[in-house]
Amino acid sequence: MNLVETTEFSIEANPMFENARIFAGSIGLRHHPETAFSPSMSIWPAEPEDKISAADWLSDHLAHETKLIERKAVTFAGMSGEMSKVKDRLEDWDTKEKRDWYRLRALLVTADGSRWYHATAMASGPDLAGIEADFVRLLGSIRVKLEGDAAEEAIAAAEVEKAAVLGKLKDDMDRASAIRNQQAEKERSIERAAKAKAPLADIEERFDVAVAEAGYEDKRDALRRIVIPTVAMIELDVADTSINGQSRVGGGPDLPANLDWPRDDDGLHLNFLAQINLCDLPDRPETLPQTGLISFFTGTDYTDWRVLFTPADATLTPRSLPEDAMDTAISASRMITWDSDLKRLVSNGQAVDGLSVETDDAGRMTFTRDGKHVMAFASEYEFSRSVKTLRFERSLSAPYGAPGPNNNPQAYADIGIEDPSDFAIALQESFRIGDGPQHQMFGITGIRELSSIQKLAADHAAKQGWSDIAAPEDWFILIKLASGGEADFSFSDHGDYIFMIHRKDAAKGDFSRVYAFVESG
Repeated sequence: MNLVETTEFSIEANPMFENARIFAGSIGLRHHPETAFSPSMSIWPAEPEDKISAADWLSDHLAHETKLIERKAVTFAGMSGEMSKVKDRLEDWDTKEKRDWYRLRALLVTADGSRWYHATAMASGPDLAGIEADFVRLLGSIRVKLEGDAAEEAIAAAEVEKAAVLGKLKDDMDRASAIRNQQAEKERSIERAAKAKAPLADIEERFDVAVAEAGYEDKRDALRRIVIPTVAMIELDVADTSINGQSRVGGGPDLPANLDWPRDDDGLHLNFLAQINLCDLPDRPETLPQTGLISFFTGTDYTDWRVLFTPADATLTPRSLPEDAMDTAISASRMITWDSDLKRLVSNGQAVDGLSVETDDAGRMTFTRDGKHVMAFASEYEFSRSVKTLRFERSLSAPYGAPGPNNNPQAYADIGIEDPSDFAIALQESFRIGDGPQHQMFGITGIRELSSIQKLAADHAAKQGWSDIAAPEDWFILIKLASGGEADFSFSDHGDYIFMIHRKDAAKGDFSRVYAFVESG
């Protein structure tokens, strides 16, 4: 508890509860212990009300009281006025106890009429006599030192001083609150890291836990044939970006020295999401190159994406994300517009925040500031707050909603399970690692059956003219990146960003024909 006192007022601050009580030109007294029925009294000065006398003002307020017991003229400290006594009934919100209650009110006016002094006191029946006597003594102790212009000047000076003291107190309390929040976040981060690094039970043991939780021990073997091998990826420590080629999310990509940061057809740089070193995979449910680095990028409104594959023998060069990348993306977005005839983004001719834009013959825009090239990204949203390494673990995922009776995947219906939701949820929880985002490779994700998203990928392939990979059954989930965590991606209202690839392309390390979409809600 901190107490700041001046000649005109005092301020009592409690940093622990982030509150402050201010006593400025007033007196406040309250009996202890403080309860809903604690007697209290206070006095405070105020400017006169416009176009109304003190007597009329008091009459207006008393008109709303339930029972007026007494009203009389009084004089204190050379100030004339009136005092009233009202009977009321109060109820304690917590205990619902009810009690008769009395309110004393006095309104006094200085001799020159420049200030009004209000005073109130409240008491229960048993306390009334003592509180009323104290109230009269308190009014009798008032000493008016200044009136008129002198009083106004003193009050104005006190307000300035009060504002300065309050400002300092607020700054101190804000700093204390920030320190507490930082400490709490640090503790939460340590706890999350510990959970993410904790050793895991064998995959079969975790599967048995899910089966028991759902109550399907008698169908254990049949369910084991339904679930799909998956690789879980969990965010761990802050990545050391000086180490090239490590699996991580966020930051900037590690790319071959002769390869530029990829841009879309409009010239905007694609936002980097993650990179996966294939040597880190503990299991390979699908055929992929044994080594190499897969890098994932996204463009405007998730309508453009890119997956780059770098062979293991390539020399990697780290590319850092500019500190002002988000601000530049926001500024650049105000300088471009959609051209429905050209079906692309074009410059609108504006200059924002010192940026200028040039467009080449192919329609690709390049942004500069003070003659220097500036990276303008396709999205102002897909920027990471932190760069995190990844933990890889063998996992399992289960089909959920799908075509079939009662929206039940046929595989479950064949073994007599009408609603697989309990099992799917139990499996998801049993294979959860830590509290952070649950990224994954392969398997099933979300509430849609794999066949429905395979069809989305096949339809995309057909539109692109990729007839050799237009069969839906050979598409699989290459990666799912989840929102949240310390990297803090938020894909379309905290959804999952899913990249799919055809087995034909995956087997030969061709990642140029992927399909991606965001699943949320």
